[in-house]
Amino acid sequence: MRKTIVTGALIAAALVGSAAPALADGVTVVDKPDTSSLNNIWTFDPLGVPVFGAIQSVSQVFGRLF
Repeated sequence: MRKTIVTGALIAAALVGSAAPALADGVTVVDKPDTSSLNNIWTFDPLGVPVFGAIQSVSQVFGRLF
């Protein structure tokens, strides 16, 4: 019985401890994202990889090899 109570108390403490940063402040201020360089082919990455920049660099490999 004591083991069950201690286990429950430890789990509850872990849950409360992990939720503490989220409950610390009721007001969260988030800056607007910087979208000034979205037209740059090396920074625009809709798939997680700068697709247009990757295509351009791969196409330049053949020109530089020959």
